[in-house]
Amino acid sequence: MDPNAKGVCRLCQSISRLVESHIIPKFVIRWMKTTGTAYIRRVNAPNIRLQDGPKETLLCSKCEQLFSLREGYFASHVFKPMLAGATRVEYDERLAYFLVSILWRVLQRNLSAAKQSAYRFLSEIQGAEKEWRRFLLNPSRINPFGHLHIFVADIAAQNPPGAPNFNLYCLRAMDATIFDCEARCYVFAKFSRFFIIAMITPYDEGSWQNTRIVNGTGTLQTPQSVKDLGFGGFLRRRAKIAYERFDAGLTSKQLSVIRNQVKKKIPTLKTSDLLRASVADQADARRVLSNAGKIGGNEMCPCGSGIEFGKCHGQCDVVGTPRP
Repeated sequence: MDPNAKGVCRLCQSISRLVESHIIPKFVIRWMKTTGTAYIRRVNAPNIRLQDGPKETLLCSKCEQLFSLREGYFASHVFKPMLAGATRVEYDERLAYFLVSILWRVLQRNLSAAKQSAYRFLSEIQGAEKEWRRFLLNPSRINPFGHLHIFVADIAAQNPPGAPNFNLYCLRAMDATIFDCEARCYVFAKFSRFFIIAMITPYDEGSWQNTRIVNGTGTLQTPQSVKDLGFGGFLRRRAKIAYERFDAGLTSKQLSVIRNQVKKKIPTLKTSDLLRASVADQADARRVLSNAGKIGGNEMCPCGSGIEFGKCHGQCDVVGTPRP
């Protein structure tokens, strides 16, 4: 972008020189690179190695600084402690601000498409965008769009049907979107093990245990429980789509590059989420394949996905390792 170009800051609405804002914070990108293969790869373009995550020209430098201050707080007080094994962290009002700043950027990125498609929850997400923008400029009370949740994932006991790389998605992927199920609308972002969700419509609060973040002081602790079937179904579909697109687009040459990079970094990856997730997904694939016997490629996969074996776990290699 032209460093001298001016535009309207999406947050404060002033005409200013705009800067590129990360949708997922910069510290997460650094963590992904240092705990992985040193590069970022997008699901829709897996053969291109990237040094940085997605950015949008949204904010003036003053508003970008507002966000950066809370990102530093989240990185040091929540992100690093929980990845290091903490099961309980105390937080203050800066956590709610951080969550809203992420989810507001997700809304900004999706609003245009929602308007063009006459999205059925358009009025609700416009209301949330307006309230969140006001809150980000002058943090105070946030209602009715203040139902914020953090779910911290760990290795799944068993992958859901049709999602061979579910653990890699849950522990390593970066993702952000708006989705809905029946009468509920969600704004969603994830990175590392952290799932950030805002409920835009009424929902069953009892189905979310130990995940709610209030605008003030509180405690984020595990274990947690989410019994929201709409959210669970969304995660399964999202992980499945990510796996299929990455697998379909990845060339054999780049697959070899990834495997060689992992081999070189094994000493530093021994306790990493990347290796833990990969091993868990391999074990789950072996479980499915052990039940497959001599099943044909056109028969339904025994994992229960309802997909032909040849298009599901039949894509795993001979030792049951899904392509990364």
